[in-house]
Amino acid sequence: IFKKYLVNKVVLLSAITDPDKCYKNKNYSNMVNVIKTKRLIDIIVKKKIYFIFFSSQYIFCGKKGNYNENSDVKPNNLYGLQKYLIEKYIRKKTKNFAIFRVAHTYGDKLNDQTLISNFISDLIKGKRNFQIAYDQKFNPLYFKDLKKVLNKFLNKEIKGVYNVGGSQKLSRYACIKKIIEQFNVKNREKIVLNKTKFSNFKTIDERPLDVTMNINKLIRTTKIKMKKFENVANKIILENNINEKILE
Repeated sequence: IFKKYLVNKVVLLSAITDPDKCYKNKNYSNMVNVIKTKRLIDIIVKKKIYFIFFSSQYIFCGKKGNYNENSDVKPNNLYGLQKYLIEKYIRKKTKNFAIFRVAHTYGDKLNDQTLISNFISDLIKGKRNFQIAYDQKFNPLYFKDLKKVLNKFLNKEIKGVYNVGGSQKLSRYACIKKIIEQFNVKNREKIVLNKTKFSNFKTIDERPLDVTMNINKLIRTTKIKMKKFENVANKIILENNINEKILE
């Protein structure tokens, strides 16, 4: 690619991002997420190109939440550790970079298989009773806001480490409640939410519980106003006539 095109900026997105897949396939995920990524970084640094590396909220242990860019980093799963190893490698190699510690990202399309669409898809299929974790917390990040942030960083070549998430710090339970609040009363009454601990859901590798992040540095730098979670949920529901579909 470097030989074929004139490249002057790079965004590094390639990774195995499912923590359980990373843990199940340790050698392969280490090859993709660490070894090959370091080789890519070596090429970029040698060419003196500005780049953005997508790290993760999972670099934090999740015991206290509200992490800022200077908080201690103690990953409690392999995926988070792999991301942190790359963060450290980048800092040793160059200053011509930005690192995005990206929060849980969601979209606004019914088929995008993210937080809102997955819940609504279950409703359309007839599901009405849900077990939702109340102790798993994060900053849900709208993908169009992420796109705005990315464009601003690329245009201005902003450097440094940044927490990149939405402005709201919500539990998964709170997120689902905000979606339900966008329905009419008849549909709301049909849906039953049961609070449960995240530990009741089986995962192969650990998950940090509270990875809420302080995004003040990002907002000061970009001046971007993040979309509220409930507003995106409302947009999806209205555009796809979901109230009518559920009532049917």
